[in-house]
Amino acid sequence: MNARLEELRIKFQENPRRYFAPFANELRKTGDTAQAIAICRTHLAGQPGHVSGHIVLGQALYEAGESAEAREVFMTALDLDPENLIALRTMGEMAQVGGDFSGARHWYERLLDADPRNSDAAQLIRDLPADGATPASSFAPPAEAASEAEA
Repeated sequence: MNARLEELRIKFQENPRRYFAPFANELRKTGDTAQAIAICRTHLAGQPGHVSGHIVLGQALYEAGESAEAREVFMTALDLDPENLIALRTMGEMAQVGGDFSGARHWYERLLDADPRNSDAAQLIRDLPADGATPASSFAPPAEAASEAEA
């Protein structure tokens, strides 16, 4: 177990309301998406306005190949914080991976509106194909989603 994860585990045990999202995020980063999802679901039930908790849950669900549920969670996060950069970018990525280039453009433009100096967002928009065209570049889905798609 890494030192950061252990540090957050201790803080989480001492104050779960405050540390559930950072702890779950560290679990997600180490590949334990199932545990991250479980912790977020448990604690978001009592703190439905916790934006970071929704972001971590959405990321973990997406990485676990649960794109439809991840979309719903990110929409909840955006209801709470309409300019959340992680949610906007991930919504664009999910749309792009799903072949919805118009949807991807919408989310990336919202990302650029929220963060006008974001050169990555500007590049993502430039890389999108015109309607019906093949993209100049594209995102690959998370490894878990790719392996599920192959199954």
